[in-house]
Amino acid sequence: MSNIEENSDKKKLIDSEKKTSKDKEINENILSPKHLNKNILNDSKDVINNKKIILNTPVNITVELGASKIKIKDFLSFSKGSMLILDKPIKDPLDIFINGHLIASGEIVVLEKKYGLRITSIKKSLKTINILS
Repeated sequence: MSNIEENSDKKKLIDSEKKTSKDKEINENILSPKHLNKNILNDSKDVINNKKIILNTPVNITVELGASKIKIKDFLSFSKGSMLILDKPIKDPLDIFINGHLIASGEIVVLEKKYGLRITSIKKSLKTINILS
């Protein structure tokens, strides 16, 4: 059955020679050309399926116009027509976030009565991901 022996300290020892030969047989079977091709095909299918899942995952995009820090009492005193001054100058690009992570910069455009955003730069890490897809 098992190749376990107890030594004088009552600790269990494994007969490593028999274990090594069994491991070698298993590794040879797995690495045979027949099994290797199946494993590569299955791995490729898994990668493609995982890629499809990732690329079809919805994300939240947020565009930050700017920020301002005010007291709650000042915010509660706002009414229709009140103005909140933001810290970002008009000429500065807007930050674009995906799920809270900064990914790009852009500028506002107007298209047929709707706001749009023209991408002006993309973070290098995102370009690398795009190349891989």
